[in-house]
Amino acid sequence: MLEFMRTGGYGMWFILALGLGCLGLAGSYLWRPAERKLAMLRPLSLATVFAILAGICAGLAATTKYVSSELTDMAQLPVVVLIGIGETLTNGILGFSLLMLVWLLTAIGMRRSI
Repeated sequence: MLEFMRTGGYGMWFILALGLGCLGLAGSYLWRPAERKLAMLRPLSLATVFAILAGICAGLAATTKYVSSELTDMAQLPVVVLIGIGETLTNGILGFSLLMLVWLLTAIGMRRSI
C-alpha cells in the first residue's frame, strides 16, 4: 500500500484524506440518514474529484518534465511515458474507488430513508 501511495505522489495523501472523510460521512449517513449529512457529502465528494484531477495533472506534468529535460535515450521514450502515465493513474484508482464506496453507502442510506 505504501508503494502504491508513493507511486502516485503527494496528491495521493490529499485524495486519501478527503476520500476517507467522505467514507466516514457516508457511513454516518448509512447509519442515520439526514439531509444535512447528504448536503455536506456533495461538496466533499466534489473536492475529492478535484483532488483526483489535480493529482493526475501533477503526475502528467512531472512525466512531461522528465521526458523533456532528463531523458537522454529517446529509444526509451515510449516506455518512460507509459510508466509515467501508469503512475499518474494511481490517483484516479484510489480516489474513484473511494468515491464508488462512498456513493454506494449513500445509495443504501437513501434507500433506507424512504
